[in-house]
Amino acid sequence: MLSFFRTYQVIVIVGLLALIAMLAISLKTKQNGDLFLFEKIVYEITSPLQKAVEFSSRGVKSLCLNYIFLLNLKEENADLKRAVATLKMENSRLTEALAANARLKKLLDFKESIQAQMLPAEVIGYDPSSWFKTVLINKGVEDGISKNMAVVTSDGIVGRVVEVSRATSKLLLMTDHRSSIDAIVQRTRAKGILVGKVDQRCRLKYVFRSDDVTIGDDIITSGLGGTFPKGLPLGKVSRIKKNGYGMFQEVQVAPIVAFSKLEEVLVITSNNHASDG
Repeated sequence: MLSFFRTYQVIVIVGLLALIAMLAISLKTKQNGDLFLFEKIVYEITSPLQKAVEFSSRGVKSLCLNYIFLLNLKEENADLKRAVATLKMENSRLTEALAANARLKKLLDFKESIQAQMLPAEVIGYDPSSWFKTVLINKGVEDGISKNMAVVTSDGIVGRVVEVSRATSKLLLMTDHRSSIDAIVQRTRAKGILVGKVDQRCRLKYVFRSDDVTIGDDIITSGLGGTFPKGLPLGKVSRIKKNGYGMFQEVQVAPIVAFSKLEEVLVITSNNHASDG
């Protein structure tokens, strides 16, 4: 212990003197607020240490406050993100509801313009194959659906019912290669049979070479056969080819209905406009 004091005696003495001076300054300040020269010197020496301690204390306090602020900010940011996600979902639902309402209104207006009994149905499934073109709807025998009933949208012909179960039905689209519909060119009344093709288009068969048909002509149902009402849109002529021989010309038709976007349809349960002749 003695050797330690001898080694650091200067530092110990200075420390003790500084402590005594600080105590004296404190007592003196409490009594009359005046400082002697020695006291002022000691104060000047020790004040940087006091300021450093005070600055460090303020820094730690500020750091803690900033950390708490950042934690609160992070939580508020997470809450805002959740609120934005909720609003986006709600906006999507409202947008979808408005779109569905517009489609259903269009179907209703079309239904009122046609003198036929119609039953609305929703598309609930698609045939994934590229060869067959069929869809499944959520109406069946218990709803009054039967085979060969025509199916339409407000845009035009979709196809006909080919299979029926208790609560669902399968529709054969007009683009299927097994489909055939009596049709006419609206502008010139030229007759033909509209058949489906593999490439989502149709062909108007048995149109005579002498018949007046041009690209852009509207193709509509003729009403023959009793399945489809007369005058409903089928598509537009997209290509014409006349070979150097034969009785008929080749007429390609682009369907008017967007089959890849089918969501709601109307099944014609009683056709008052179809004609057998």
